[in-house]
Amino acid sequence: MPMAPVRDGEIYYEEAGAGEAIILLPGLGHDHTYYAKTVPLLSSFGRVVTIDPRGLGQSGESKSGYSVEAWADDVVRLIEHIGAPRAHLVGSSLGACVAMQAALDAPSSVASLTLVAGFSELDTALEMNFRLRLKMMEEMGLGDALAMHISLWTLGRSFLDTAEGQAAKDKLFASVRRNSPERYRTFINTILRFGRCDPDQAGQPKLTARLGEIRVPVRVIVGEQDILTPVSVSRRMADHIQGAEFCVVPECGHITFTEKPRETAALIEEFLRRVVKH
Repeated sequence: MPMAPVRDGEIYYEEAGAGEAIILLPGLGHDHTYYAKTVPLLSSFGRVVTIDPRGLGQSGESKSGYSVEAWADDVVRLIEHIGAPRAHLVGSSLGACVAMQAALDAPSSVASLTLVAGFSELDTALEMNFRLRLKMMEEMGLGDALAMHISLWTLGRSFLDTAEGQAAKDKLFASVRRNSPERYRTFINTILRFGRCDPDQAGQPKLTARLGEIRVPVRVIVGEQDILTPVSVSRRMADHIQGAEFCVVPECGHITFTEKPRETAALIEEFLRRVVKH
């Protein structure tokens, strides 16, 4: 079982393909299986690495607590462990936050960024969404009600009406249930701190203020029907990153890797082929 040593433990990872390292970072509460549809599409181009983030799947827990900075540090240590001089980071939702943080904290380890349905800060609606999840867990636990709420916000409306969409919903329900309530609550609170939403963080600059420091090639991707982190949120990120490319996936919700895996993989590969060529 491939494990990479990190700051105070180990993380599980899987590899497929050969070439330049492409590390895929999943969304909140998900493990490496988040990218089951993506790995076969990208592994013909590069060395695709998927991970179980710390605290999930087969990875160990963090003895010193959770933060986006700590998850980013795990990624940097993974890059070193697999012997890659640098890696192309692809992050979805929370994974995009981790990818940006890694690029800011260890720029020499990151070759490019693909930020899919990400966010560099939490606007009022996004903060309310996460706080509602905490409230639902407090009153109803981590069960079908919360999973239904998450599905409504992350899967596109038209996609949910399809047989494939129903299967994706069922898989998302199962993924939510695999988290312990305590751990999922911790992860949400970690996102709120990342967004500088806690009372003791009043006045602290958002990550958006640092995006101008990113100097690697960046492509920002978002689903046209994403209501959790809508097009305007991704546009704000792209506008703050010098030279960032911006792409919208038509008729797609928040999790583009589930709804439009081929279209998303094609956007990533086309971008990386140009980056590697240079």
